[in-house]
Amino acid sequence: MLARDAGRLIGMTIGLPKLDLEDSFRLLSAAGFAAVEVFLGQLGPGIVDVPLAEAHAVAAARAAEEAHLAVSTLNCITGPLDAYSSTSARRDAARAVAQALRLGAAMGAIRVLLWDGELDDPKLLPDAPAQLADCLHEAMAHCGTTHPPQIAVELHPNTFAFRHRLHELTAERLQAIGVGICLDFCHASVALGAQFIDQLSPQFLNAVTHLHYADTDGQSEQLHFPPGLGVLDLNAIIERLAGRGLPMAWDLFGWPSPRSAINAGMATYQAAVSTLQAPPRKRSRS
Repeated sequence: MLARDAGRLIGMTIGLPKLDLEDSFRLLSAAGFAAVEVFLGQLGPGIVDVPLAEAHAVAAARAAEEAHLAVSTLNCITGPLDAYSSTSARRDAARAVAQALRLGAAMGAIRVLLWDGELDDPKLLPDAPAQLADCLHEAMAHCGTTHPPQIAVELHPNTFAFRHRLHELTAERLQAIGVGICLDFCHASVALGAQFIDQLSPQFLNAVTHLHYADTDGQSEQLHFPPGLGVLDLNAIIERLAGRGLPMAWDLFGWPSPRSAINAGMATYQAAVSTLQAPPRKRSRS
């Protein structure tokens, strides 16, 4: 089923970390975005650590609506996810994910974005993809929400799936429980190289349900370059993913001048979003 935010221009509040949500929403709307990915860490006051309630999510959704933005995604990647070290740790992780699903539901988000978590213990790695799937399945079953958001897991260079080349198996395990993969071009390039799209199997790409558009220098893990300023052939990547109707948010996390980047690159990003919705071109044989 085509995601409701497919084909829409999706901005991200995490690229504007010094602004509150209201200012972020207004800036993104004025720049031409139609939907927004909201970072969980920007829901609360920020100056002190307070528990987040569903009222935070409802208020944020109302502010987005007032700025004429639909809520695409609630990005909940704020800290460690340990579904691996023990049964109790996995239960705690499942409870945290269930809370994220409730917040996403209150916000009207289409999906909640998580990560696979850091893990290097060679004794735990073989079972990690299945343990992650079990954790997320438990969270979905016990979140207490009739229609919870979808889950997309964003793989990073420092988290276990890419770091230990378990991304194919992880995608398979997650897809089996209805959880998708978020493919971030920057993270994938740092983990696998600038030609990452040619290293990913059709089965992995079929598990992808959400994209983060970014260029990269191929080395800086959390610095998402604007299009054309890094080493990626973004057109080739987008062509490989065309025809699947995937939603794609523009990630400028870490970039020191996101406003200028948006102004300079909006037409390029918009063309990439349009290409994703077009039928894929046949690849020529060389």
